[in-house]
Amino acid sequence: MATVITSECINCGACEPECPNTAIYQGGVEWQAPDGAMHPAISNDIFYIVPEKCTECVGFYDHEACAAVCPVDCCVPDPNRPESEAALLQRARELHPDKTFADDAPSRFRKEGGAAPAGNGHDTAAAATPAPAAAPARAAAPAPVAPRPVVGVRGRVEKPIAKPAAPRPTPSFTGELPVDFEQLLADLGTPRRRIRSWPGRIGIALLGASQGILGAVGGGLQQRIDAAVSDRRAFNPQLATAANLMVNLILYPALIVFAVAAAGRVDFFTSGVHKWIFLGIALACAEGMFRMRECFFGGVPFVEASVRPALYAPLVWPLAWIVLALAGRRGTESRVGFDGFYAGRDHFDEKAERDRRYGSIYRVEDRDDAYIFRLEFPRRLPPSSLADELGLPPEMPDYDYQLSLQDGTFVVHGKVTDPQVRKLTAVAPAFPPEFTTRVPLRDPVSGFRHRYRDKTLEVILPKAGA
Repeated sequence: MATVITSECINCGACEPECPNTAIYQGGVEWQAPDGAMHPAISNDIFYIVPEKCTECVGFYDHEACAAVCPVDCCVPDPNRPESEAALLQRARELHPDKTFADDAPSRFRKEGGAAPAGNGHDTAAAATPAPAAAPARAAAPAPVAPRPVVGVRGRVEKPIAKPAAPRPTPSFTGELPVDFEQLLADLGTPRRRIRSWPGRIGIALLGASQGILGAVGGGLQQRIDAAVSDRRAFNPQLATAANLMVNLILYPALIVFAVAAAGRVDFFTSGVHKWIFLGIALACAEGMFRMRECFFGGVPFVEASVRPALYAPLVWPLAWIVLALAGRRGTESRVGFDGFYAGRDHFDEKAERDRRYGSIYRVEDRDDAYIFRLEFPRRLPPSSLADELGLPPEMPDYDYQLSLQDGTFVVHGKVTDPQVRKLTAVAPAFPPEFTTRVPLRDPVSGFRHRYRDKTLEVILPKAGA
């Protein structure tokens, strides 16, 4: 019969990493079926076991691993779901098609003639349910290693678990396009607007010609214009800034000479204007050095430096807002509300890192030919005394993830797979063992291709007909 967690559960989380079938989930967390479909949580308050994925550890152990580590003996048989050893063994084969389970695989039904481990609530259930015919006698298996309590953490029982020796291969999912990611990215090239009307083409041409003026606004507004226009032929932040610096070398001397001439202090076409021209050029250079001071004094590359607005930027802001309104909003991006909090001198948990554990740090670039989606996975473990006791490194191990397209929505489901790290999810704040990120897509797509590297998931979703 399937195992169930009773209401006596104290939410210690000791049972979850022990389950070989990932059938145990934290309360309120959706559970994933073998076909990848997500289902609502069975319980919102305590840990729960999915009956369709529970095999009572048949095929893996001669006892139920969850019951063996439970400190309050709340993992007990479900009297409403009696199941035979053969049915549980068949389920193990279906859940793990990559493994081979012999007919005499480890099973609690075969341990000492069918007796279950004492003290875990299965003795009565085993006596009430007729056991199958006894299997041929086998050599006694070595006794399991006794669980080791973790010092300083009440109600937690840990067992040493070996870490995987080799990294898992790159997964492939339904809807994945049979093309290399780098090749697909190269085929897309830089973003291009597909404009078929003459007014639209004229507007793009005028925007490209006016980059030297729009370059007067700050770097933040330039990035917004770049994202909205989504065509580097019409607007390029770096080109706009460089063009504005050149325009100012002409604009500032002209304005100064015009002002002093209007005041009657100098006549045009005389040598007296030279010093005013030099003053205008010096002012333009000084302003340019101030606006790009990281480049001039810090050696920061031009494309990475922060750009500050020019002196007359407020006069250009209305034009920039008109461009944004005409181009329209394209794509989405998550925001981080605040920087984080301190919990002692050495324990600092950034807000960005906490949001990564919920799958909330992402960006969607909406192009005319494709969507480009980037999601950041967690990079560091949350500060926890349990992590120190377990000897875990500060770097977060790679998550397992599932990708799918569902009714015009791109879905990313991430999950912590490291058994030791999953133990932290029950005690560390803002650390769910799984997350699901759903990104609605305005236009239909023909599929997707993904790449995972440096804790960042990148996905290209070409638009249908593009």
